[in-house]
Amino acid sequence: MKLLKVAALTVSLLATSLSASAQQFRMLSSWDKNYPYNPIILEPFMKGIEEASNGRMKFTVSGPETVPPFEQLEPVSSGVFQFLFTSGAYHFGTTPLMLAVEGLDADLETVRKIGLADYLDKHYQKMGLKLVAMPITAKGAYHLILKEPVSKNGDLAGRKIRGTPSHAPIIKLMGASMVTLPPAEIYTALDKGVVDGAAWPRIGVLDYRWNEVSKYLLRPGYGVNYEPIFMNLAAWNKLSPADQKIIKDVAHKIEDTWYVESVKLWDREEKALIAKGMQVTEMGKEQQAKMSAALAEGLWELSAQKSPKDVAALRAFLRSKGLDK
Repeated sequence: MKLLKVAALTVSLLATSLSASAQQFRMLSSWDKNYPYNPIILEPFMKGIEEASNGRMKFTVSGPETVPPFEQLEPVSSGVFQFLFTSGAYHFGTTPLMLAVEGLDADLETVRKIGLADYLDKHYQKMGLKLVAMPITAKGAYHLILKEPVSKNGDLAGRKIRGTPSHAPIIKLMGASMVTLPPAEIYTALDKGVVDGAAWPRIGVLDYRWNEVSKYLLRPGYGVNYEPIFMNLAAWNKLSPADQKIIKDVAHKIEDTWYVESVKLWDREEKALIAKGMQVTEMGKEQQAKMSAALAEGLWELSAQKSPKDVAALRAFLRSKGLDK
């Protein structure tokens, strides 16, 4: 009888211990469930952590319907949510550094070699956030979709293009004016002529059906897409070293996969959009020649206006590593 009681007590204590160690994390995403990057970044990130932790770490996801994209940094830094999947453009009003680096001419290997993620992590930790993953793409990650082709001059003079700060230099280069709208309003804005085009990552048009209200794909694409995943710093610090390693290992795999698969997604989507009737329109040779420099300098200038000391320090760090010469 005593042995049975001891065994029962042991099972009870073990169950309590397992329950106490289980964690249900709240993930906040800047995009809804239809966002085409989710199956390669967000979903494998959460599933990988859950599987590697044997189900101890699980996630629930809330999107922009819960907190608007431009307001999401604060509720994660304050601990209302533990994780955030987002873009630097959406919290440019708080800090411009994640946006500034989108103009860099650096691949994933170079970014890792120079320790850019570690540098940015230290910056975000001042805001109560831990940078746990930094998926990036190759160059050409963004493009413009248009209702009409470029002008005879190869530009978009006089037109209104939906964009965020990450697209501002290219929209300016093309002679257009920028209109800031959340993703959920793009379809209607294009349909009603509120905007003449929209800037967006190279995939997503098909899922959001924007091909129904726009007919042209502006080429070439531009920029590098950074889509970081943050964790509340206090929640990160409470994790065991083993659980921190699980997150780091899964994040590293996601970054590797995304760097390769993103380009394949761009190509597949472009072929599908053309099959549905969209056409390619090319910016003028003069604009193409200026594109890379305009994007890089435009992002640096825009970012420096927001936070001159932080941006100057970042540029000094990059120059010390042989970038941003």
